[in-house]
Amino acid sequence: MSSSYAERLAQGTPQAAAAFQLGQIVEAVDTARAAAEAAKPKVWHFASSADACAAVDQDHVADGDVLVVESERVVAFVAVINPVAVTEQHGAFHAYSKLGKPARDYCGGSYAASVERAEQAALELGYTLADPAAAQAARIATGEPAPIEIPRLLIEPGDVLHAFGARLRVIDTGTRISASGESEWWALIEGATEEDSRRTYRGQWGITVPVATAAWDVVTVERVLPTPTA
Repeated sequence: MSSSYAERLAQGTPQAAAAFQLGQIVEAVDTARAAAEAAKPKVWHFASSADACAAVDQDHVADGDVLVVESERVVAFVAVINPVAVTEQHGAFHAYSKLGKPARDYCGGSYAASVERAEQAALELGYTLADPAAAQAARIATGEPAPIEIPRLLIEPGDVLHAFGARLRVIDTGTRISASGESEWWALIEGATEEDSRRTYRGQWGITVPVATAAWDVVTVERVLPTPTA
């Protein structure tokens, strides 16, 4: 078997052999990096979702690439020849719900990298994700309040309660014995925004519910949740 000049030179001394091996390692790492970079989904920006669809139809965009249309607040990934939006807005793309499953699980997870890149692009632009679980995870990761459902009795100060057609900031809460001798849960609340105050009451106001009811009455609140540990 023939050998290269570099290989024959490397056989001369241990130092030369080590240098040759190091060169091979560096070359292998560079090759792997180049392959990984080439495998990353490309991100394309279009003036409209219709233009993006035309580009996909004409094979100007590859399977797995990401499409961004800022004028329509839409981000999508290409599944074979079908652009699928990961945002609530979908324009001319297929709506996320058409997948029938989480996008990361579509086609056995083969589009996971594309979905991740598309969702990242959408979040960077401040768009709402169509997948509730992904949107929830994004809020938690960035330290933003995320909606959760809990028994009313577990509401904490600082939560934002969804009730009476408004978002209500919880100032304080607890339990007490009412004048009639009944155990009751109470909360001091106010509108989270001026619009919420107009829908309910201006300033701070209170609500009470029997403790027995508050223990099972499930409500939606927004709360900053801890980031899950790996």
